[in-house]
Amino acid sequence: MGTLLLLGMGMVACNGGSQPQGATEPSPDPAPEAMATPDPATPPDGSAAPDATPVPGSAAVPPEEPNQDNLEMTCTGSITVNDIDFTVYFTREAGFSRIELKRPATGEVFAESFLSYDGKNAQGQAIWRGSVQEMASVTLVHLSPNPAQLGDQVSVGYDGQWGRGTCR
Repeated sequence: MGTLLLLGMGMVACNGGSQPQGATEPSPDPAPEAMATPDPATPPDGSAAPDATPVPGSAAVPPEEPNQDNLEMTCTGSITVNDIDFTVYFTREAGFSRIELKRPATGEVFAESFLSYDGKNAQGQAIWRGSVQEMASVTLVHLSPNPAQLGDQVSVGYDGQWGRGTCR
């Protein structure tokens, strides 16, 4: 049996003195261009290299922080017109999934809504919607086009009034 030797991007077959039946001439030496240093953008297995072309504006997008899959946070704020405090619950798996509304004077939760993702606005900000007993609508806008992270702000609308909160 022969041995296969890879040189650069060319291949040379060495038969080690024994040739299979019907073999004619041994393989010729590779052409000089085949022995040149391979292009580092082309992997030796011949597959396509990943595209490393920079995307315009991509430098403005911060890299994803480590352990994003474990991110859990709450976003608290208030809608001062209606004298309502809110707490929004976020997990990486479900996103902004639930909101509790309470009166600051008593601290009692008077309403809760589960939120569903509803797409993005023209600024690239995620919108989440729900309702309280199918009577009053609740809308949350994540005020960043980037993946959610600690310190982000959200805008919450309930029954036509809006407030803002910060995620921690």
